[in-house]
Amino acid sequence: MALLSRVAESLFWLGRHVERAENTARLLDVAYHGRLEPQHLEGTGAVNTWEALTTTLGLTNLYSSLNGEFSEEGVVEFLTVSTENGSSIVSSLAAARDNARGVRDYLSSETFVAINRLFHATSQRNLHLIMADGIYDFCDSIRRGCQAFHGTAESTSLHDEGWYWLRSGVYLERADMATRIVDSKYHLLMTSLEEIGGPIDRFQWAAVLRGVSGYEAFRRTRTEGVDGPKVVEFLVLEEDFPRSLRASVTALEQALETATEGAEARLRNPSMGLVTGLRNKLHYESAETLLSQGLHEYLADAQSTLGRLSKQLGEAFFGSVAGAA
Repeated sequence: MALLSRVAESLFWLGRHVERAENTARLLDVAYHGRLEPQHLEGTGAVNTWEALTTTLGLTNLYSSLNGEFSEEGVVEFLTVSTENGSSIVSSLAAARDNARGVRDYLSSETFVAINRLFHATSQRNLHLIMADGIYDFCDSIRRGCQAFHGTAESTSLHDEGWYWLRSGVYLERADMATRIVDSKYHLLMTSLEEIGGPIDRFQWAAVLRGVSGYEAFRRTRTEGVDGPKVVEFLVLEEDFPRSLRASVTALEQALETATEGAEARLRNPSMGLVTGLRNKLHYESAETLLSQGLHEYLADAQSTLGRLSKQLGEAFFGSVAGAA
């Protein structure tokens, strides 16, 4: 490889942390506004929106150990400004900026300014300021800042090996989040079979689509309306929607193939085997086969594969097990 492993690792994690911050902001905004919707109908159980959100992000145990009971204020602080949560928005952007500082020579000045500006805009925030300004405005500023970073990097960076390591981090994080978003709705937010197909169910699926900015794209491609199995098909298998699992895995495979093309086969092949196997598996699925074989098990297996891939990349290319984080 022409690129130092330290540089490749920093670029990879720069991409992951920026994507994580954006995804967290998207989900927090949807959950915050979704709490206004009636959470139960007669005869059905209530949904704890905040516990479901931490479960989606894989942070329930950490939150419980730090805060105990789930509350709106507690979860909002935990996901936005908590330094004890390494995946909070502020923590993710701090980690992204630290990685960017270590590879400034591989980023355009505009790209570094974009991430540095976003970091400084959030690093001094506290829960009181966020709530006073409004959750929507805060989350929207994070989304726009992350998109500015991606757009600037796309249009001003040299598209060389380093660029593809950066994109590999983005797509791996995005693919992992796609599995979590679908799994959380299908198995955690649905409290009763009586709700399936009802107004609460349709509202929740529409909220999931809005959380990934996919509502308009879904309505254009599935004109029959919002329906659970159709949304699952869209978010898992739609190859033309960039935040679906299939599109993210395909983009990840392409980015990794270019990023690692100069590496020895013994280092490259295990990682490429994992991502190519997952891409091939998705290629031959349908909504019917996903649901019939057990959606939760399918998505859990995809999450496991992505986790093994992250660990494999850390061991093979970064000289550590940092990819397991």
